Amino acid sequence: MKRRVTKKKRALHPSTVLIIRQVIVGVLIFSFLGMLVSSVWYGTRIPALTLHEIVVQGGETISHSLIEEKVQSQLAGTYLGLVPRAFAFTFPQKAITTEVSRVERIKDVRVERSSGETLVVTFDEYHPDALWCTETESSACFFIDETGYSFTTAPLLKGGSLLRVVTLGVEPQDDVQAILPADYQAISELVSLLRAVGWHVYRADIDVARDAYLQVVGGGEFKVTLTETPEKTVDNLLTILLSDEFAHIAPGNFQYIDLRFGNKVFVNESKLEETASSSEAVQVEG
Repeated sequence: MKRRVTKKKRALHPSTVLIIRQVIVGVLIFSFLGMLVSSVWYGTRIPALTLHEIVVQGGETISHSLIEEKVQSQLAGTYLGLVPRAFAFTFPQKAITTEVSRVERIKDVRVERSSGETLVVTFDEYHPDALWCTETESSACFFIDETGYSFTTAPLLKGGSLLRVVTLGVEPQDDVQAILPADYQAISELVSLLRAVGWHVYRADIDVARDAYLQVVGGGEFKVTLTETPEKTVDNLLTILLSDEFAHIAPGNFQYIDLRFGNKVFVNESKLEETASSSEAVQVEG
């Protein structure tokens, strides 16, 4: 009787098994990554989630088409060659805000997504309220707004439509606070109150002690302190000008009226018939 011989299965070497496992895991990982990349690629290009409509709101003189161009330049391209920058959930909000803010006269830029397809850009605009200049009037000035903030270089302007502000010892420059908001408000109120009673100021020089020297159209200067309220300063001035002694005071016939010392007002008159001048201290009642 013949004996039946059974062949034994040959076992794989452990290192071969390990390599096979690694290959299988690698294939699975690459397959997963491939599916993930494909999902991200197509998922971030869904039209309903792609910002293609730019709505610009705000401003009066700044071109909305210019703002749209600035926004579109930041939405162009992709992140790492994969995710579009215009994808609604990852769009570069900060970069857009920074780019739009570089446009002259723009402030307070807001960038918000109203839907998956629409981006809304809203901004305010600086309005020139005065000029910040050096002591030399021929030099270039900067526009400042109603808070005393400088926002752009001004063209060479003639005439007195805008008040000229000079900060003694401080050189004008762009994009800074030219004068403290409270001090600028005080200057503006003073100029407005003086205009209401017939005195027109075209220039205000301000020093570090918060004293201001207001130059009057036609000649003459009012010396004031910003530590006093504009109303009180003008009341003291009117008290002097309404008196019989100084009722003749008008632009061009006085050097200065010093209103920095409360009820004590100093008047320095230029004598038309003399080259000398007289200075007189007047006590204001009340």
